[in-house]
Amino acid sequence: MKTILSCSNCFSGHSVSTSKLEGKKGKYRCKKCSTWNHFDYHVHTKSENTDSLVLFDLHFKDQIPEHKLQGQIFGRYTTDFITDWSNEELVFLKDEEGTENDVRISISGLPELSRLKNLLFDITTESPSKTLSIIINQNVNVSQVRLSITVVSLDDHSVSGKLYLAIADEWNTLLHGSFTATHIYKIQFDEHGDPDKKIPEFISNELSAKIYALSGNILALQEIFSLLDDEHKDELLTLVMYHWPENQNTVSEVHFKEENLQVVFQLSQKKLNETLIYLLSNQVVPNLNHWKLIHEVVCHSEMEPLFIPLLKHKFPEGYENHLGSSLESKNDDKTLDWLDGDDVYLLDSFVRTVGSLDYVINDSIRNPLGFSLLQESFARARYKSSMRLLERGADPNHLDANGETAIFKLCQDSTLRLQEKTALMDELIRRGAKVNIQSVNGMTPLHWCSVFGEPSLAKRLITAGVDIHTSDNSGSTALHEACKFGNSAVLALLLESGAKSNAKTLDEKTGRDLAFENLEIAELEGDEEKKNRCQRVLSLLDVYGG
Repeated sequence: MKTILSCSNCFSGHSVSTSKLEGKKGKYRCKKCSTWNHFDYHVHTKSENTDSLVLFDLHFKDQIPEHKLQGQIFGRYTTDFITDWSNEELVFLKDEEGTENDVRISISGLPELSRLKNLLFDITTESPSKTLSIIINQNVNVSQVRLSITVVSLDDHSVSGKLYLAIADEWNTLLHGSFTATHIYKIQFDEHGDPDKKIPEFISNELSAKIYALSGNILALQEIFSLLDDEHKDELLTLVMYHWPENQNTVSEVHFKEENLQVVFQLSQKKLNETLIYLLSNQVVPNLNHWKLIHEVVCHSEMEPLFIPLLKHKFPEGYENHLGSSLESKNDDKTLDWLDGDDVYLLDSFVRTVGSLDYVINDSIRNPLGFSLLQESFARARYKSSMRLLERGADPNHLDANGETAIFKLCQDSTLRLQEKTALMDELIRRGAKVNIQSVNGMTPLHWCSVFGEPSLAKRLITAGVDIHTSDNSGSTALHEACKFGNSAVLALLLESGAKSNAKTLDEKTGRDLAFENLEIAELEGDEEKKNRCQRVLSLLDVYGG
């Protein structure tokens, strides 16, 4: 096995046989920058999966190096960490792929920051800490640990220090060097708007106003409100509407982080309503974006929010233009033709008016098959309306007179874009849509994928557990339909998934028989495209013995 020693100056790697290093210490000269480097390899931890990338020592006793924090995580060399430190934990985030979740190392159970300044906190395998907890990407470490950490400087905004961390896991995890972390202050508000600790004095008036607005602390908000400009006052109204809880009787937990403040709120409509009334009473005039957010809130509310009468009184023209005309149902005859516009705001208003996401028009003339609102949206191929209803919790398994659900309408569609179809199928399955349901004629959604040639949808149905051998009232399986309509892409998927190539219908016809029949028809009609489709189906059946 090879060990790669990393130069402390230029970080160049030097591959050395592990057997030459074990039990030894000394110096080596970097081939790139000629700097002399110390190494100490008294401890060897077995690793079957990966080479060590930098020096690993559970019995480290030297001074922590001054160079920038570096090390090996999951067996790969790592630098450039984003670091946060609160009194509760020290967190290192690695942003290699453009996401902070690439690597996350959390060290908790440390002494308070003030106690660590200029002192060395030392944990060794001989003197472990009962409070120390190290978590790497949600995995709690149970291996032997060597941790040395000291705080060099500390102020309201940042913490600088040095760290040596070695873990005897399968990757020989190691971090060492100097770091600068953002000093995070954590504050928690209860549902009454009371914090567990005082808000730091050094934060800006704008941030303080946001905290008081979300907590519903009107007295504290009053003290600094006059110091804000119009832009920041508008931002407060946006913040309140954006975080408005859907249910009037529930308390929702919201995590808010800005600058070096991390706050947890227990939000309720009651507290936010107090803030909103204060803002509107102090001449914060809703702009177009505010009206859109207010519209969203009103349409999702089971009861009319308490601030609505104030809006009507103070801003009658804005209310009429942005809310009044749309909150009244435009669908007087309940034909649902307005769905053709795919307007989610109008959809929300209609749901609020009729009081149900699963509304069904009980009229044999206007709605002869008994479609639900969701089925009607799918049948009209309205992507945004269909997705909105699913996201809000509409029932995906409502049966119409044909025994079909919304998933049938999707598999029968020929107008939506493929990306929209797959997104809706994923959402249907995620929301519990039944994939093995059979209609009155015995067909399943998979049958319709074979008819319309939808391999992407068929693959998702198969992954979700659809029975590929189910036959309809005539004994036809999805394979028979794919052969009959010349959809070779779906047929290939079915055959690869174990569909029986020689299965017969009730009138003793196999998929090959159906493909031959349609080939003969195509030859008589002179339809070259249809002939090619049938020939591809027959070639596939030849390969799979059908």
